[in-house]
Amino acid sequence: MPARPLYELAAGFNALFDLVLDETMDLELLEEGLQSIECALEEKCAGGIALIKSLEAYAEAYRKEEKRFEAQRQILENRIKRIKEWYRQNLDAMGKSKVPTRYGVMSVQKNGGKQPLKIDDAALIPEAYLVTVPAHKEVNREALYEALSGGEEVPGARLEPRGRSLRIK
Repeated sequence: MPARPLYELAAGFNALFDLVLDETMDLELLEEGLQSIECALEEKCAGGIALIKSLEAYAEAYRKEEKRFEAQRQILENRIKRIKEWYRQNLDAMGKSKVPTRYGVMSVQKNGGKQPLKIDDAALIPEAYLVTVPAHKEVNREALYEALSGGEEVPGARLEPRGRSLRIK
């Protein structure tokens, strides 16, 4: 049973409060419940305000918990990255690319996908690899990448080696 609402609710609204907190509840049932509460209009509106404010307080509490969990998740993900990077560096230093263990295989390998494109000095890049944007010219990264990956040398740009990352299977 959920905690009592923040506001004092009349009996019918208390039952609705419990219903609303049930994720499986049909919204039509909620409307029927609101319709079935018989009392003076002022009482019905006061009960509605109390119900809404109680639910808003619950929603705000959930929002705060989401932020707290988000922060905790981010901390853990950053720590995981640091630990993986430590193992990657140490396995590289030992010349090991794969270590089987009872929990899985730890391996270091090149990242997939395209090689990262690094533009050291956009001013040196030839006109053939520039595109005109209404106010200025921008590097056509796709054409530049194709030329560099095809072995062409282009002043001001180069392909960087693919990074390496730790994988656990």
